[in-house]
Amino acid sequence: MFDISFSELLVIALVALVVIGPEKLPKVARTAGAFFGRMQRFVSQVKDEVNREARFAELQQLQDEVKSGLQSVYDDAAQHILPENSIAETSVQPEKVVEPVKPPRKPRQRKSTPVNDEQPAEAAVPSALVAFEPAPAPQAELFAEAPAAKPRQRRARQAAKAANDTPPNEPIL
Repeated sequence: MFDISFSELLVIALVALVVIGPEKLPKVARTAGAFFGRMQRFVSQVKDEVNREARFAELQQLQDEVKSGLQSVYDDAAQHILPENSIAETSVQPEKVVEPVKPPRKPRQRKSTPVNDEQPAEAAVPSALVAFEPAPAPQAELFAEAPAAKPRQRRARQAAKAANDTPPNEPIL
């Protein structure tokens, strides 16, 4: 990179020793070495990035060449195999990726309660009135409180022990 001989480096070291002094010279040399190391790493990173971009550009060019080659082969095959009038209709274009569209979900319907056979038909609520009742939100099931848990049955040994224990407030006689 630079054409510096050993004698020139020796002169620079002696001048630095006189100017900086023998006490601070090791610290300055360490700092200068760290600076040059960082500079070398930065230059190598830039070189790697430029090489990576060049390879990417080459790959893009190769991909374009392959696509154009395949397109020309397809056109030749279509010209020889397909009838003349269908060639204009079937031009190959890059396919667009289309995501399937999901149909909208139907809202959940309330479960109707069965009418008791004992009730007369006139006692049943007319369906016109049922339509005006507000339907519960679908999220209501998620936030509904869980039913109270049943207390666990104690084991027979624990139940017998609990029956023999005296309450703590009663004096023992």
